[in-house]
Amino acid sequence: EDVNVLLDRIVYPSSVPGRIGRAAAGALRQPLRTTRLLGEIATGHASMPGALAKSVAITPQAIEFANRMKADGVRHVHANWATYPATAAMIISRLAGIPFSFSGHATDIFVHHAMLGEKLAAAKFVITCTGFNRGYLGEVCPAAADKVETIYHGVDLERFSRNGAEREDDLILSVGTLRTCKGFDDLIRAVALLRQRGRKARLLILGEGEERANLEALVRELGVGENVSMPGYLPQEEIIPAYHRAATVALPAHHEDHFGIPNILIEGLAATVPIVCTELPSLHELVEHEQSGLFIPERNPEALAQALERLLGNPDFADQLAAEGCRRVAQNFDMRSTVKQLAERFKQADREGGAE
Repeated sequence: EDVNVLLDRIVYPSSVPGRIGRAAAGALRQPLRTTRLLGEIATGHASMPGALAKSVAITPQAIEFANRMKADGVRHVHANWATYPATAAMIISRLAGIPFSFSGHATDIFVHHAMLGEKLAAAKFVITCTGFNRGYLGEVCPAAADKVETIYHGVDLERFSRNGAEREDDLILSVGTLRTCKGFDDLIRAVALLRQRGRKARLLILGEGEERANLEALVRELGVGENVSMPGYLPQEEIIPAYHRAATVALPAHHEDHFGIPNILIEGLAATVPIVCTELPSLHELVEHEQSGLFIPERNPEALAQALERLLGNPDFADQLAAEGCRRVAQNFDMRSTVKQLAERFKQADREGGAE
């Protein structure tokens, strides 16, 4: 909903036949450069057919925008993902002679990484959201290591502030797409263990996804239907009150499928809620075990249940963790600061582009 203020400034081609025709006309203006570029993209994506298909699909748009941006005097192009959006930005840069940059976050740099090294080498600069990611990108392309900058994903502190909202002392909250990598099955098993021990606990999982049927079957199998609720997807304005009610936020995600710092953890701490999470590589930039949150081993419902019981049964300790976590979010993840950093970087790029 926050992007509505930008709608009247968005330019997007809507006619596919027209787009292809304009792209063909643009390609004919630079046939050798276009052919060479398309060959490079095809070769670079040969091992990832899915990524190649998306890159081919966006090529007409990229060629059209290259012509349009050059005519409009655009001085810099930025793509928000390292996959086909960055491919489009690279095409535009090559054809229009405009510098480009891109942001790399998670699976787009660790999993779907076709031509990542080439994009890093060609970009004016690269933004990523954790120091861990920055180190990884520097290893992918050592010559471009100095180009990579860390700007954390920010959160609106005022929007998430608890502001005296009443906490429900038995409510465990988790938010995310219902996928295996989130570890929601372990969370359900942990709640079942708490119930067996006589600990009052309710689990609220907000999100939708392909694992819904399996998770619902697990709830029935364990007999915890009264303790677990999965109402589906909710917009952020309806999720925020759930953070305010929660006694703890939990995310037992899997290492091999999860990257960066999950937004749910930043948002939970912004709402001054203690968090329990798997010790993902980037999380040390936010969480210190026993100080601003609790780490648990992945795929371990017993350890997760123990951590949850510790927080639910010790409100003073939980409040201490939440307060320190909230302080760390305010220090490093305040959206007012992170947006300012990003804006200043784009202003610098605009000045440099205008000077070229």
